[in-house]
Amino acid sequence: MKKLTLILTLLVSTVMFSSPSFAKWTKVSEGVKNGRTYYVDFERIRKHGGYVYFWRLGDLLKPNKYGLLSAKAHRQGDCKLFRYKGLSYSFHKEPMGGGTGIVYNDPDKEWTYPSPNSVDETTLKQVCSR
Repeated sequence: MKKLTLILTLLVSTVMFSSPSFAKWTKVSEGVKNGRTYYVDFERIRKHGGYVYFWRLGDLLKPNKYGLLSAKAHRQGDCKLFRYKGLSYSFHKEPMGGGTGIVYNDPDKEWTYPSPNSVDETTLKQVCSR
C-alpha cells in the first residue's frame, strides 16, 4: 500500500512539475560565480494567512556533476519577519525546468533568513513587494 501511495504521489508530482510552458518566468538575479540565473513566476504568487507562496527557478549554463541544468522550488515566504522555507523541489536535466523532473515533496521544517545581498534576499524582496 505504501508503494502504491508513493508511486501515485510521484506520478501526480511529475505531471505538475513537468512542463515549464505554464509558467511565465521573470529573471530576478544572476549568479556570477556559479553561472546560474534565477527566475520567479510572478503570475503564480499567492497570498494566504499572512504568507506569500511562490515558485523560483534556478537555471544553469552547463550541467552540474549530476547532469542537472535547472531546479524549481515552491516556497513559502513570511514578509513580516523576512524569512522563507521550501515546500517542494524538482530537479531537471533540461533548461528552464523542462522535461520530467525528480521531485521532492519534503517541506523544510525550519525557516531560513536570507543573507544580505544574496539571491534569496533579492528574490524575497521582489516577491514581498508585489
